[in-house]
Amino acid sequence: MVSRRGFSGVVRLLLDRGFRFTVIGGTVVELALGSKDLGEDVDVFGEEPSPLFEDEYRLLAEEFGWVVGQTWIGTPRVVARFEGEEVPVEFYDNLHDFYVPPEMLERAERVRVDGVRVRMVRLEDHVVLKAHAGRGVDLERLKEIARLVKRGKLSIDKRAVLEAASLFGDEERVIVRRLREAGLL
Repeated sequence: MVSRRGFSGVVRLLLDRGFRFTVIGGTVVELALGSKDLGEDVDVFGEEPSPLFEDEYRLLAEEFGWVVGQTWIGTPRVVARFEGEEVPVEFYDNLHDFYVPPEMLERAERVRVDGVRVRMVRLEDHVVLKAHAGRGVDLERLKEIARLVKRGKLSIDKRAVLEAASLFGDEERVIVRRLREAGLL
């Protein structure tokens, strides 16, 4: 599990080295819940340098003695170490079937985690990204999020969810259906 301390430490190192990114993965949900453990890894949309230029990521890994590999779409995956903790960070870009609308990145919120400010997509955008991906694991996670909403542990603006789904054009209907089946609409 990635701790808040590990997350903020690695984020600070990345930002100090000029990396710019937006958190897009399950960390969004865990931070909204106020969890101490933020999940198995940290998924980010890499903005600068582009994850398509792997050399920058390899140089970073070499500088800190981190392990570098690849995500399922072939973009960099770095296993960072911070104070003895392993923090896997997966850097994504719009490639193959992976897509994050620019509008979601533009309206990303700035949140403070243990003194470090980081950009993060809104919770509503995160659930739409999960519905768009549509893998079994993503659909199960949407059901878990719906249960958290029903218990009052999370709050989701349904209008914002529908607006985010509209950013996917022809795929909007499928996304909305998946969100309804999960119990989020």
